Amino acid sequence: MKLNEGGNIFKDPETKQPVTQRINREDVDTTLAWLEKITNLPHRDFKLGTTGRKDTSGDLDIAINANDVTKDEMVAKLAAWLQKNKPNENPKDWIRKSGISVHFKTPINGDEANGYVQTDLMFGEPDWMKWSLRGASGNSPYGGKERQILMASISTAQGFKWSPNTGLVDRATNEIVSTDPAEIAQKLLGPTAQIDDLESVETIITKAKTLPNYEQLVADARETFSKMDLVLPESLEDKQLGRIKELSGMLLNSVKMYS
Repeated sequence: MKLNEGGNIFKDPETKQPVTQRINREDVDTTLAWLEKITNLPHRDFKLGTTGRKDTSGDLDIAINANDVTKDEMVAKLAAWLQKNKPNENPKDWIRKSGISVHFKTPINGDEANGYVQTDLMFGEPDWMKWSLRGASGNSPYGGKERQILMASISTAQGFKWSPNTGLVDRATNEIVSTDPAEIAQKLLGPTAQIDDLESVETIITKAKTLPNYEQLVADARETFSKMDLVLPESLEDKQLGRIKELSGMLLNSVKMYS
């Protein structure tokens, strides 16, 4: 992945390439602090996914309490800033709506010279979204998207549907089964499961491997991951173990040759 790749909502009309870029972790909070002056809402404590958790972020995913402000009201706030500071600009080049989100082409640290990052202001219940849409930190090859795929796979295998916006849903009736993370953990991973077991792809796999129907639970995820040139963590472990055994055998043969 190229370092300058970011969100893909805002594109150059001629090249069709994104005009936004990735943002460094050290610029995330300062950029959000600048945006808070426009929206008059707190953003730094409502980061979603991997935003601010890894060295760089492709966009800024921020939870917005839908009870505090509507999408149209948010658009009006951003449009007012644009009219004041960029009166000749087309609002569609800066502000878009889709699904539960309002997207804003945001100057990094409030300065156009630093380039732009796509901010996705996502409307819902913030505390729920911070858990349901969380992403991995550190150097994990799996992000929030992969976690959603795995949770959906495990849900499907047990007659549920998983929605990070709605919660755990009964596949037959479309009724919400639970929006309680602790209860969802137990329904997906068994009665001894804890919230932390749904923390990441790695923790989910660790717990799921203790269940007798493990292969059924991860079947959909395994297929989807393969299309993304990814493998499940247990496959990585098997490859690493195989390589260790291979190297051990080579070393053993080398010792025999010189004995």
